[in-house]
Order: sequence, then C-alpha cells, then structure tokens
Amino acid sequence: MIEIIAGLIPFLPAFAGFTIPVVYLVSRKRLVVMGYAALVMSIVAALSAIVAVEAYSVDHPLVFKAGGWPAPVGITYIVDRFCAVVGLLTSLIVLAIMLYSLSYIVDEAYPWYTILLLGNEAGLLGVAYTGDLFNLFVMLEVTGVSAYGLVMYYRRRPISLISGLKYAFIGSLGTSLYLLAMGLTYSFYGTLNLVDFSYKAISSSELQVFAYGLILVLASWTFSIKSGVFPNHFWLPDAHPAAPTPISALLSGLVVNTGVIGLYKFFYIASWSTTKPPLNTITHLVSLVTITMGALSGVFGALLMNIQRDIKRLIAYSTVMNLGFLFMGVSCLTLKGLQATLYYVITHSLAKSTLFLSTGVFIKAAESRNLSDLSGAGMKFKVAGVAFAASTLTLAGIPPLPGFLAKLLLYEALFEYNVVLAVLMIIASAIGLLAYMRMMYIIVFGTTVTQLRGVDMKLAQTTLVVLTALIVLVGVVFLFNPDLTQSIVGSAAMQSTVNIEEYVEYVKNTFIQP
Repeated sequence: MIEIIAGLIPFLPAFAGFTIPVVYLVSRKRLVVMGYAALVMSIVAALSAIVAVEAYSVDHPLVFKAGGWPAPVGITYIVDRFCAVVGLLTSLIVLAIMLYSLSYIVDEAYPWYTILLLGNEAGLLGVAYTGDLFNLFVMLEVTGVSAYGLVMYYRRRPISLISGLKYAFIGSLGTSLYLLAMGLTYSFYGTLNLVDFSYKAISSSELQVFAYGLILVLASWTFSIKSGVFPNHFWLPDAHPAAPTPISALLSGLVVNTGVIGLYKFFYIASWSTTKPPLNTITHLVSLVTITMGALSGVFGALLMNIQRDIKRLIAYSTVMNLGFLFMGVSCLTLKGLQATLYYVITHSLAKSTLFLSTGVFIKAAESRNLSDLSGAGMKFKVAGVAFAASTLTLAGIPPLPGFLAKLLLYEALFEYNVVLAVLMIIASAIGLLAYMRMMYIIVFGTTVTQLRGVDMKLAQTTLVVLTALIVLVGVVFLFNPDLTQSIVGSAAMQSTVNIEEYVEYVKNTFIQP
C-alpha cells in the first residue's frame, strides 16, 4: 500500500496541472485556481510524510512497480531514506512557494504559472524517487522544461526571454548528453534499472569498462549543469534575476538539487559494486573531478558574491558556492560525506528558499533589486526582515542555526577525505561570510534611502514565519540532539553505504526472476 502511495506522489501534481484549465474555465478566479493547486500540494506533502515515516520504519527501500511491471522490464521507484527525506523536503518547500505566490502572482497569467509550478513539482519528486535511469532523464526534462517556462514568466521583458532561452539551451544540452549516456548504458549493459546495472557492471568486459567510464563522465557533466556548478554555472546568475522571486526560490532551493540527487544515484547505487579495478579506479577518478569542480565552484561563487549589487545575483552566486559544497560532499563516496550531503541539502533548501522569499517582499516595496535601494527594508518589514536575517545567518554558518552543523559535518567529511579540500571549503565559506554580512548589514541595519511603498502580502508573511520557525527548529533540535541527527541523517547515509548490499539485494528480489 505504501509503495503505491510512493508511485502516486509524482503523479498527483502532474495530473492536477492538466486539470487547472478546467478549474480556471469554471471559476475564472485566481484564488480558486491557485488555492486548488495549494490543496493538491498539501495532499502531496502529507503523502510524502507518510512515505518518509515508512521508509524509516523498515530496513529496506520501498519499491514501486509502475503498472505492476517488475524491473528490469518495468519502471520502478526505489525510495530509500535519503530519497524519502529529499521528497518530503521538496513537497514542503513547493507548498510554501505556492502559498507565497498567492500574494505575489496577481497578474492575468496565473493559470500558466500554476500549471508550470505543478509540473515542476512532479519532475522534482520523480527525480528523487525513480530507480530507473531513463525515467530519471524523463523527470529531468519535466523539471527543466517547466523551469524554463517559469523563468520566462515575464514574457514581455527582454531579459526574461534571453535568460530563459539561455537556460533552456544549456539545460537541453545537458539532458542530451545524459540521453547519450543512457543509450550507451542500454547498448553495453542491456538495462536501464539502477540496481540491475550495478550487478551487470561486476562482470564488465574491456569494452564495457570503457563504456562505463564514458557513461559516468557524461552523466556527471549533465548533473553539474543541472546544479549550476562551475564551470557550468553561467545560466544560473541570469535566470534568478529574470524569474519571479518565488521561482528564484524554487530554482535555488530545489531545482539545483537534481544534480546532487543524480550523482547520489550514480555514485552510491549504480556504482556500489565497483569495488575492484578497473571500475573502482574509474569511479574514483570521476568523483575526483566532480569534487574538484565543487571546490572551484565554492571559491568562485564566494568571490563573485562580494562584487554584486543586484541582490538576486548575489544570492544566485551564493547558490553556485553552496552547490559546490554539496558536490564536494556527495563526491567523497563515504558515509560521512553522504551524511553531510543530506543535512546540507536540508539546510540549504530551507534557508535559500526563505532568503529569496523574504527578499521578494523588499523588492516589491522598493521596485528595485539594487542593494543600495533596499537599504533598511528589513526594519520596515519586520517579519520579512527576521526571515531574511535567520536565513542569511544560516547560510553563513552561524550557530545554533542549522548552517553551522551542516558546515561542520561537511568539514569533517572533507578533512577525512583530503585536508586541502577541507581548507578550500573553509576559505570559500569565509569569503562568502563577508558577502552575507555585508548584505545583511545593508538590508537590516542600513539607512533607508529609497521610498518603500506598502505591500499587502499577509499570506506571504505568514509563510515566512513558518519557514523561519522551521529553520530555527531544525538548527536547535539537530545541533543539541546528536542521537536524533544520527537516527535521521546518519541512518539514511548508512543505508546507502554500509548496508548497501542488503539494500540492493532486497531490490533485486523484486525483479523478474529468470
């Protein structure tokens, strides 16, 4: 029964998206259309919570067979603890963005906005849950296409169209590379199922070994594009300012996670069996490349944060920095690395979404994204100001907020892997800290120099209160309760590392037996 719910979760928002035109034609009211979408998202969040609880109550991943067809013939969803947490996090943040949008999106194009946001949620949840490599491609495309449309939402603004088309071109190039990797996978290994691929890789011939390396390289490059990691970051700083602020929160808080999830599925699930040369050599070489890209992305993003005047571009480069950190964590291929990655994903998604959403209130009031024009806005709009301060301090790594523990866990994982990488992470964090503090000083403590008009965004501010409370709660509870951290984050990482053989053996037993 729970497995069926897991399969239903990505389907529900997609189905709701197709029914939005009917709701619109019947009601012709913005609140009815967007409220209907919020209701569906609430149901999805509740179901995601049920699946997450079940994933932690059993010792094996949940396996859903689409259409009743077992793998490797059919498409399966494999919901382990890591993916269950990511799915719950995604559904909650998308719901918050939808509720915020009820106050923010008030023009006549709201039906299209709602449809695309529902489609994006379906893609994100599909990426998190799928255990099929080709279905991962499909879900990446669903996420990408809807995100391209949302970036170009202000279709009468040239910058929105240019940024959206740039994003679409680079994103499509990435998924094309991934599709090529899938062609190689099926051609050389005869399967597209994650676990089945991992078993067939054990007995690879010389030609298959070469194909394995090429598959891993193409997939990893695709995921670096999806996450906006250096040197494939250039679409991200333009897309954020061009998109509506709730969509900037979606892009930075959730969409960029798809690359990290993709790396997790390849490095930890598809490659678990590559413990002997030459396959393990290839896996570690590719992971070394991605961890180096992550380190460069962290330093590069931190440096560019400090020269930005557009607040959205500043936060966008913060995403480049933080996704670099996430690539470093997931590429460690260790228990500590995966544990740090999961907690960092939770922290970054919550804080970055809240930071963008609080900034949206200031931008509405000042009708400008220039930092100097937003000076003192945090004091005038106190709810948004507190949310802004809490999310900024979280990203800066100030205790007891969750960013401190996230950076500590990542530092420990990197120190165990390579001291130089740990030092680079600290340097990047210190440089980023300067930009965060400068931004916070201007917004919260600066002197007002621009006339700030009043904004009626009560539901948006209520959403910010809930998100801020959640950030503080996550920080305090996990920091002062190591046992809880271990039982949630640690057990999820352990299931996909230490206990990986039991994991894949359970999934394999659901296959069609020869």
